[in-house]
Amino acid sequence: MQNPFPANMSSYVAGQIAKLEDEQRRQAEITAAYAASDIFAGIDGTGVFNNQQYQLEFQNSFVNRIFREWNTPAKFYRRGPSIDGVATANLAFAAFEHVYKLYSQKNGRPKRIFLAGYSRGGAAATKVCDLLQDRGVPVHGLFLFDAVDRAMLITPGFIPKNVEYCFHARRDPRSNSRNSFGSYGTKAHRDTTVYRERFFYCTHGGMGGVPWLHADPDGYINEAENINLGKPIIQNPVLRSLALTNPATAGLVISDHLARQGNNAYRAAGRTNVTLQQDKAGSAEVGQWMFAALRELRKDNATAHVPTS
Repeated sequence: MQNPFPANMSSYVAGQIAKLEDEQRRQAEITAAYAASDIFAGIDGTGVFNNQQYQLEFQNSFVNRIFREWNTPAKFYRRGPSIDGVATANLAFAAFEHVYKLYSQKNGRPKRIFLAGYSRGGAAATKVCDLLQDRGVPVHGLFLFDAVDRAMLITPGFIPKNVEYCFHARRDPRSNSRNSFGSYGTKAHRDTTVYRERFFYCTHGGMGGVPWLHADPDGYINEAENINLGKPIIQNPVLRSLALTNPATAGLVISDHLARQGNNAYRAAGRTNVTLQQDKAGSAEVGQWMFAALRELRKDNATAHVPTS
């Protein structure tokens, strides 16, 4: 019977190892060639108007982290809109102009576009895809962190067809977090876009990498801050009297009792079913899933293993 093993097993093993190492080097070179010209643009979530305070609160958001860790200079980041959301459309157009300019530059290398957005920033990032589609430009990866479109932005009803892969991390409705926001970017053309979504048990803030740091006395997070209806008139007797003498302003004055009732109703509506520990854990799971998907997509198409769930 013929011996199935090579005469010199050590030489054979060394040769196989060398082949494997050569293949690994080749794949690394391919990945590096792609990554060297990858373009990223990210638009963060809704936050306070003050830029310094916003920067402090969103310094570790997922979109901000992707931007900071992006290993090429071809990247773009903007803070999200303030509470009124009026800047959402402008953010989309600014990101589009930056990405399209980079994509149009000729350097002989294949270029891939990656976009990410959180909350209203997710709607803006999807609009960027729509604008790029009008120019015939493909988007390799779109990463949405609990996207919403409360600003009635002129965004497409579906993920645009030029998006090859879309990953959407969404909040679990059972968390009772920002349910009034609804969701956006949940529909895709299955014949052109690989769409993957997962639900996570955390707050809307946790979905974007900014989990809450304080909760109500019973341990559950309340997303409604205390409000003071009628301020500053209620706290100033002179202004109250002046306001009541003018029919045009009298309607602005409400009693302390009604103000407390309004505040209590507002806070009751902001109650979630999520504890601080659950929010932190759920947020970490969001980051693990999305960053793993991003790493895979940045590999060469032939070697990438796209997560199925």
